[in-house]
Amino acid sequence: MSNLFNIKLSVQNKNYECSSNDSVLESGLRHGLPMHYKCSNGTCGVCKAKLVSGTIKKIKHHDFVLSQNELDDAEFLMCCNSVESNIEIDLDLIDNVKSIAIQNIDTKVKSIHFINKDMAMLTLRTPRSKTLQFMAGQDVELSFKGGTYRYPLASCPCYSMTLEFHIRNNKPDAFAQAIFNKSLKVKSKVALKGPKGIFVLNEASTLPMLFIAWDGGFASIRSLVEHAFSLQMPNSIHFYWAYPATESAPYLYHHVKSWQTMIDRYTYHSIACEFDRYQKNDCYKKVAKQIFNALDLSIVNQSEVYLCAPAEVLIYLSELLFENGLDDSQLIALPI
Repeated sequence: MSNLFNIKLSVQNKNYECSSNDSVLESGLRHGLPMHYKCSNGTCGVCKAKLVSGTIKKIKHHDFVLSQNELDDAEFLMCCNSVESNIEIDLDLIDNVKSIAIQNIDTKVKSIHFINKDMAMLTLRTPRSKTLQFMAGQDVELSFKGGTYRYPLASCPCYSMTLEFHIRNNKPDAFAQAIFNKSLKVKSKVALKGPKGIFVLNEASTLPMLFIAWDGGFASIRSLVEHAFSLQMPNSIHFYWAYPATESAPYLYHHVKSWQTMIDRYTYHSIACEFDRYQKNDCYKKVAKQIFNALDLSIVNQSEVYLCAPAEVLIYLSELLFENGLDDSQLIALPI
């Protein structure tokens, strides 16, 4: 039988709950805390923390040897210890993207799910001894048999061993073609390099959060929204998903609708736009206007706005938002 205890981070004045069956690290990551770690199995020593008060218990063996000075200072490995009481610990959290080193990891394909004929959901699994450390909203380079392409992570950092990507069947993209011609299969090895990018959540903001995604830009937005959920941020969340009107609905429509059952301060709107992704055209200004007209402008200017769209749409839509009174400090944008 497990018991729940409170863990307080003394420096950051944050609290989270931990089961006596879970490690201090595992529970912290699940709650969205950007903790420093690497192997999660007691080999590297990166997840060291200092016990300020309370009692912990060792739940797994670790090969990393703490020095006598570290032991005397009440340091322990978060990945190998759980809680026996409410505790307080002292540790540094990742505070920005510059704190995360570029990592090279050999992953394996866990699954490939074809959502439709043009969109695949790829899930990669990292080795337990070398998980990916990243912040929600970042992206990585994936390589397979000479084909390399940069994709946003669609998953929350709280599940760092299982990484999700939404990959469209783009002809110039050799990596995508390996998926759709099925030369990339379950258990295939995929080289990963990253993370990169600065499209990340402003966790200190108390403003409502308004997310706008164009089509596959949802991958980055999904990572941000689910990270906000894991952090249990009190901010209200508004999500607008624009997609070509030639399609019946956005490709993971039921998934984003399900968020409404998880949190009562969440609203969702889909925006069907007149746009053909396979034709060379100059309708980006029209798409930007359609998205702008669908927004609740009474909420926009009170919010932190996260926008993920093609560069042309992003430029036109940003101009409309600024003309409507949005301050440029409130806009966080990522071109796709």
